[in-house]
Amino acid sequence: MQYLKDVQHNDNKMINEAINGLYVEQGDYAALRASIDKFGNFDTIALAQSLEKNEMIEFRRISAYLYKCNNRWAQAVELCKKDKLYKDAMEYVAESGDAAVAETLVSFFIEDGNKECFAACLFACYDLIKPDVILELAWRNNIVDFAMPYLIQVMREYMNKVDGLDEKEEERAAEEASQPAQPMMGLGNQLMLGPAAGMGMPMQGGMPMQQGGMPMQQGGMPMQGQGW
Repeated sequence: MQYLKDVQHNDNKMINEAINGLYVEQGDYAALRASIDKFGNFDTIALAQSLEKNEMIEFRRISAYLYKCNNRWAQAVELCKKDKLYKDAMEYVAESGDAAVAETLVSFFIEDGNKECFAACLFACYDLIKPDVILELAWRNNIVDFAMPYLIQVMREYMNKVDGLDEKEEERAAEEASQPAQPMMGLGNQLMLGPAAGMGMPMQGGMPMQQGGMPMQQGGMPMQGQGW
């Protein structure tokens, strides 16, 4: 054992698995947990499977931890539920970010009649569960009182969001009201089109007139008409 400890800093897979196996034989779960946290070069799933049915609960707890480290959230939570390691289960569910796993754990506490853990789970998994789902479950199982702190917190959060939107809208309206009125663009140009279009010539019926009183066609040529 001392030799293995001396060379474990190399993080060799065979050495890690050998020393981890010795820790299990000795029942030293604390040393095993420290070893797997510091030296990760070993078959984590194989060790987790070998510890699932160990007679010591702390080794089974390490098994759930190893499953969690491999993103096997459902297996990790299931092991925690079997050993009533509810705090670990809530932490793993919150870390998973999986809403379905969170709702499964909430439903488990309701079915198990564990109202206190149900209430605690609502806050541990706050971002993963939907208020309408919780309200319906609480109402159907007559445990609204245990869901009420969570629901009050949700209502408060929603009200803060609504108040924030109202404040932004008021600021926007006040900013628009404080800005001076903008002149109508292009109006000045339109007014200048009249004199420019006729090049300073007199107009008749909307057409420029040449000297002598004859209307001009486009291009500056006199228009043909009667008498031409």
